[in-house]
Amino acid sequence: MHRYIYILLFCIQIPFTSLLAEGNDETFVIVLDAGHGGKDPGAIGSNRNNREKDINLSVVLEIGRLITEELKDVKVVYTRKTDTFVELGQRARIANKAKANLFISVHTNAIDRRSKRKPQGVQSYTLTLNTAESNLEVEKRENSVIQLEENGEEKWSYSNPNSSESDIMYELLQDQHMEQSVDFAQIVQREMVTTAKRTDAGVLQANFAVLRLTYMPSVLLELGYISTPSEERFLMTNNGRKLLAKSIFNAIKKYKAQL
Repeated sequence: MHRYIYILLFCIQIPFTSLLAEGNDETFVIVLDAGHGGKDPGAIGSNRNNREKDINLSVVLEIGRLITEELKDVKVVYTRKTDTFVELGQRARIANKAKANLFISVHTNAIDRRSKRKPQGVQSYTLTLNTAESNLEVEKRENSVIQLEENGEEKWSYSNPNSSESDIMYELLQDQHMEQSVDFAQIVQREMVTTAKRTDAGVLQANFAVLRLTYMPSVLLELGYISTPSEERFLMTNNGRKLLAKSIFNAIKKYKAQL
């Protein structure tokens, strides 16, 4: 009985928590999250120096530069600006503390190089607590950074049968911003396909740990497959990264304008 009272009390506080994450009237706050970093290289290409963490950071810094130059009423907050390791929970705390209006986590996709499959395309993800079977591969790979965190498995346990209350709490908080998250995901997906001329691999949902504790519209972007030779070549060029950054920047402008 007590646990259900706790959920009810928590839900009563949600509007206040939501307001904290809305920023203020003058400043639109965007948190840019370059996935992986430091001791966590992310996916590795055909050359050991072709690392996801570097691609992600390069694209994020270019997005931030474009915003700073062209959108004077937007404040940019980074979860990392250098090659450092930042725990998933800390990334969410940075976004929540900044009272962000939008959280964008940038990643690069991959599958096992021994596979005969050579998938292509960009993907835009929003949060769900019930991942479709087809998206589990990406979810497991992006959440695997948990193993590098101190007590990570304990902190991020999704399989505890007694944790349904926390799932409900997180889902209620995220549901308030789900429509906006999906809206931005659709805009940015179109931009990456048209501006950067990337293959459209869909707007999808998965249970990403980095999105789970952010209390604002939030998306995770997969910029392409570093395990696919043609996409790896694109991702390793300055022009390719700048095109992707420009696409994401264009989406931010359109999303902010329609709000």
